[in-house]
Amino acid sequence: MASPCPSTNRHREVTERSGSRVCCGPMGDGVTGGISDTTSRAARGAWRVRVRSRGSRRVIGSGVLLGGDTVLTCAHVLGSRVSPVTVDFPEIEGAESSTATVIDGCWVPPQGEDRGDVALLRLHRPPPGRHSAPLLRAVAVRGTRVDLCGYADSLRGALGVALTATVNLSFGERVQLDLPPSHLPRRGFSGGPVLDMDDPPSVLGITVARYLNASEPEPLAMAHMIPVETIARYLPGVRPWVGGLPAVQRSLTASASSGRATDFGYAERLAAWFGGRNPAPVYVTEVERGSGRDRTLQRALALADRELSVDAPAVLSTDPAGTVPPVGSLDLAVGARGATADEVVVQVAERMNLKEPDPARARKRLRAGRVPLTVAVLGVNESAEPDRLLGLCGEFAERGCRLLLVFHGRNTRVDQATEEDLALRHRMGALAERLDALDGRLRRLAPAKARLAGVEPPDDAVTDLHMNLSLLRHAHGADGSPATGWTRTAQDRLDRLDRRTRRAERDTAAAEEAARRGYERRTELRGELRAYRQMAVRHGRIEDVELDGVYRAAHEALYRGRFAAESAAEAVAGYVDAVRHALGWPPQDRAGHGEPGAHGGAGEPEGER
Repeated sequence: MASPCPSTNRHREVTERSGSRVCCGPMGDGVTGGISDTTSRAARGAWRVRVRSRGSRRVIGSGVLLGGDTVLTCAHVLGSRVSPVTVDFPEIEGAESSTATVIDGCWVPPQGEDRGDVALLRLHRPPPGRHSAPLLRAVAVRGTRVDLCGYADSLRGALGVALTATVNLSFGERVQLDLPPSHLPRRGFSGGPVLDMDDPPSVLGITVARYLNASEPEPLAMAHMIPVETIARYLPGVRPWVGGLPAVQRSLTASASSGRATDFGYAERLAAWFGGRNPAPVYVTEVERGSGRDRTLQRALALADRELSVDAPAVLSTDPAGTVPPVGSLDLAVGARGATADEVVVQVAERMNLKEPDPARARKRLRAGRVPLTVAVLGVNESAEPDRLLGLCGEFAERGCRLLLVFHGRNTRVDQATEEDLALRHRMGALAERLDALDGRLRRLAPAKARLAGVEPPDDAVTDLHMNLSLLRHAHGADGSPATGWTRTAQDRLDRLDRRTRRAERDTAAAEEAARRGYERRTELRGELRAYRQMAVRHGRIEDVELDGVYRAAHEALYRGRFAAESAAEAVAGYVDAVRHALGWPPQDRAGHGEPGAHGGAGEPEGER
């Protein structure tokens, strides 16, 4: 969805261009999604800027103001570190443009296709008001809706526009944003803010657009977000303007200052788990405080975090690669020492930008959908409520989280049954997601099931799978702990459900293929019937009663009730033969389908209406 960025200008003009609504005059906050109170929100968008080439005056990018005199944008829009640019302030009425140059030490050019590409500029003539963008650390959870705001010469008057996108997967440092093909950002969007849907909105990162066909006048692009934490890692100078909890609190990595692993075997196991080479959904570990193992753990947390890794020593070139987890492979870490389960859930909710201080409401919102994050919980056994905290961890696992659970001290880790329970709940959540995906596919197949014979989706089987999974979940204790004997039987039941789900997925794929073939065959037969009908009309056979009866039978086989390919083909063949016989032509060659154009007839059939 594309929408105009709200404007405070009394004579705002809204026009349509390429499926996007753009606005003339100053923009407001640029948030879409049914917000109607644009006037009260407009002043909060004064920090958005437009970046132009000083030579050609063309729009080359977008950006955001920080502290009134600093601009955050993508490095690639500038061309080089020494290239001055012109910055416009279209959201500040009457503000004059300013020359801007890169601040020393604040230039990070693109590194490959998915790293770096950020820069800070100093304005030579800052606008009035010291406007500053509200940068926010937050986990960009898959499926979350965000807005991209930017400028482009391809929009009338290089005006601003907001494009609504959906967060997809993270790829290293960047997060893919999905938009309809007609609304992909054009040249000029890079460096513009990615906004959440709150009021007032927060900036979760900046847009970087990768062009797929750069030689075209209006190349299409893939949109990605560089998250605020990644920006802060490259440009520590932005941290004074960044709000929100860090993913990993520095106190949890206080002993990692040396940056060197002291237990290389443990470091390799942690790096393998963070990097996904060990796909286990739950990793439970026991660590004595102050030990070499503890320092190795803290080092791994720091290196896996986007922001803390910038402060760690250059271990990438000194330590074995197998001991270094990928940057950004840890979404958040929580210290549970002395904390209640409610306090932990509020911390996680804030990190996910839910802005929900009430524990019950925060937990309800977290339960509402999948949360595919990698989460470390330190000091599980030192929590004020270890059992309730483990129940909460089970909820996280069931909603897609990968969990690193750290127990401090000797002989403190949970028993094997509890570990198995957490892994099983992760499996239940993954199975529920697969069944939800099947539900969507079956809904899309419903019209084909009604219209085409031979399309038999496994609706009843999927309903039964939902019921069985619900019963399995119900067998779990209501307080979040496994019921007696639950872990002994759940594995076998899940194995059976998994096999049945795979069968349902295969049956659904078969139904989708049958629907595709059925629609194609119906279209082919409709075209053949139409072509011969037109041929009969042109040869004066419109009032042939016998021929008309055969036509009606074929027409009903194609347009009434469920389409059955075999009987419909016979009905159409009957009409074709009748027309050819009436015109004195030989019977249709079934192998070559007797093209009517070969006898001066209708030629190529029209497309289906």
